Amino acid sequence: MRVLLLSLLLVACKKSEPDQPPKPAVASTPAVAPAATTGWIEADPATPLVTTLATQTELAVKDGKKPHAYLHASWCPPCVEIEKTRATDPKMKAAFGGTHIIAIDVDRFGPQQFEAAGMKAVVLPIFYRLDDKGAPTGATIDGGAWGDNTPDNMAPPLAAFFAK
Repeated sequence: MRVLLLSLLLVACKKSEPDQPPKPAVASTPAVAPAATTGWIEADPATPLVTTLATQTELAVKDGKKPHAYLHASWCPPCVEIEKTRATDPKMKAAFGGTHIIAIDVDRFGPQQFEAAGMKAVVLPIFYRLDDKGAPTGATIDGGAWGDNTPDNMAPPLAAFFAK
């Protein structure tokens, strides 16, 4: 019975339109935001990290935003919560207001890239404040700055860090 239902669903999902020409293939969406976008971008491991930091910082400064590097991973619970709520929760949106975040997946870059950029992925998540050339200033905030990974706990320390 299950096989029959599954077959019916599959057939129902394949609408045939014999009079219509096949649709052209659509290019996949790039993992990295266009170069002219500021706000939040995901660093592309095909580009050296120091290059991405310098280029994105230049764009951020021109746009009047404060550049920060954000080291994260898909398996990191606070990272997942930040990424889930940063654009939807009012407190988190306010905390990230005026920033340009260069998100860097630690599983996609080698340790030599972080070393060259002056960063370490010892604890996650971690945000590095960047100077106007894209180099870390030494100021950081990590997941130890708040308790539970909720917007109520995360937003105040993040807002205070980003405000400086």
